[in-house]
Amino acid sequence: MKKIKIKDFLDFSFLGNLQESPSKKYYGFIQSEPLVEDNQYKNTLYISDGQEKKKIRQLNSNSEYLFLSDYIILLDYQKNKKEKDELKDNIKKTFYYYDIHLKKLQKAFTLPMNAKLEKVINEKEILLSVNLTVDDHILYEGNEEARASYLKQKKKNDLYEDIDEIPYYFNGSGFKTNQVKQLFIYDIKSKQVKRLLDKSFSVETFTLSQDKSKIYYSGKHRELVMSHTSKIYVYDLETHQNKVLFNEEKFNIGQILDMGKIVVLAKDMQDYGLNQNPDFYELKENNMVLLSEFGKTFGNTVGTDCRLLGSKNYLVQDNFLYFVSTVDDHNEILKLNTNGDITKVYEIDGAIDGLLMKDNHFIMIAMHQQKLQEIYRLEGDLLKQITSFNKKVFAGKYIASPQEIIVEKITHEVKGFALLPEGYNPNRKYPMILDIHGGPKTVYGKIYYHEMQYWVNQGYVVIFANPRGSDGKGNDFADIRGKYGTIDYEDLMDFVDRAIDLYQGIDQSQMYVTGGSYGGFMTNWIVGHTHRFKAAVTQRSISNWISFYGTSDIGYYFATDQTAGHPIVDLDQLYRQSPIKYAMNIQTPLLFIHSDKDYRCPMEQAQQLYAILKTRGVDTKLIWFKDETHELSRGGKPQARIKRIEDISNWFKKH
Repeated sequence: MKKIKIKDFLDFSFLGNLQESPSKKYYGFIQSEPLVEDNQYKNTLYISDGQEKKKIRQLNSNSEYLFLSDYIILLDYQKNKKEKDELKDNIKKTFYYYDIHLKKLQKAFTLPMNAKLEKVINEKEILLSVNLTVDDHILYEGNEEARASYLKQKKKNDLYEDIDEIPYYFNGSGFKTNQVKQLFIYDIKSKQVKRLLDKSFSVETFTLSQDKSKIYYSGKHRELVMSHTSKIYVYDLETHQNKVLFNEEKFNIGQILDMGKIVVLAKDMQDYGLNQNPDFYELKENNMVLLSEFGKTFGNTVGTDCRLLGSKNYLVQDNFLYFVSTVDDHNEILKLNTNGDITKVYEIDGAIDGLLMKDNHFIMIAMHQQKLQEIYRLEGDLLKQITSFNKKVFAGKYIASPQEIIVEKITHEVKGFALLPEGYNPNRKYPMILDIHGGPKTVYGKIYYHEMQYWVNQGYVVIFANPRGSDGKGNDFADIRGKYGTIDYEDLMDFVDRAIDLYQGIDQSQMYVTGGSYGGFMTNWIVGHTHRFKAAVTQRSISNWISFYGTSDIGYYFATDQTAGHPIVDLDQLYRQSPIKYAMNIQTPLLFIHSDKDYRCPMEQAQQLYAILKTRGVDTKLIWFKDETHELSRGGKPQARIKRIEDISNWFKKH
């Protein structure tokens, strides 16, 4: 069979932004394709009536749209570069109406700020969200002269950041100094925007009521040190009044849901910290009353390098909540009723990346049976594939099927997988790669992973596992606070030993290790504690929890939570869990891959450890990706994604 190549990824279609029309007559989605020469992704909007899909418009790099009756509101894609730059400089966004029946495009409206379309409230009003500073409100409040004067001064201010808060930047979105997330109503007829919240208030999560008369939301006024608990409010769209519904900051609020009663997905973080799984509460008479002690994962945390755009993975219908949950190494659709009972509706041996319901059937974007993303319809217990965007990508090519590996331990089991080269023969010798996931509270499953399938086609046995710290097995299993590099390291090394026992063809003199984010931390940790791997590649890693505290966008709370210590009060506690403490033990050739706009695990995390190894004469190298973020391997620009896999592969090949 033909071999999988790195550049096969350029033929992939990524699907996302799945949403339904208000009439439920149509649903829409975005198909994204990598363009290597332009070094970006081309997005195309499709809609379906449930039977047949129709290509609507090519949106270039845009992916934003909403249904409005028999129209679709979408971002202007036709502007030439000069006009686009002018809109960007003036912080304006122009949207168009696309008539589904007449197949015509006409200008709809221009927003006076960089707002996001959130929900159609009715034929006249659209709910918007936008990040603004207090001064930015002049963008819609002032006349054109005042607006122009403000933008001119703002451009001068772009030379620096005036910071008095933390966090002040976010991975993937850059500096957000002094900004809060605001909600607005756009009146289509008057072409005016109406602010719903106090200018210093930042909304976190929100939902439109079923009758579209109210907006339920959580949030707080701007804080100089962002916390993780918030109050709950309601905005009445008829009286235009805000009201507090829950006045205590005791919970981290995940979702607010109108199920005929107001149900809140929340966690108090008392027992398991930031990574604690949520429960369901009923908001009743200004109190949060436990409705269902769920304590499991809400959403999809099954990792892959083959998804790009997100979609909602829950919906409310007939006062039932249907939602995706990660269980062990796969996803399930669960159903919550108003009594708090949770039942399983469907289990997929894979991942669900978007969910809605049409004509009483679930429609989902899913990865199933080693296929790339497609749209499926669930008919009873039968999952029917209804698109074939990626049908020809792997024609005649070898795709390895994951072989399950279980490590039985006294208190738990560690599940993982092996991918074997075509024609694997236990009497031959094969190099092996251990690939470690990020998070750590995510999971590996049996879905397609491009980098792994490429390495298998290059003759490697690839193994990957879900050690303690991973998701899908409850709070106790995921909780490694204060234990980084201990029980998780033990699980991974036991998993490697088990793989060697099962697959005698693994050449123990040719074993390699790589991983990103937490997987990068663990790669750094491994090479500081064992010499059993011939070479290693650490990606977007953590090497020093002490400096991570002050440089990462999440550092000041994530470092203290995960290490169970403070960098000053408990310096030794953080240092003991930092791979850099063991840098003098490292002999393994180590390649660093990092991005300079990675604000989650900042570049300095790679620089520190790289400098120590370089001065010690260890075989090491740093690949510094410019203008890429923490999402390099999953959402980076096409040319950068190709180079990344080439660099990892060449490092292993060299050694």
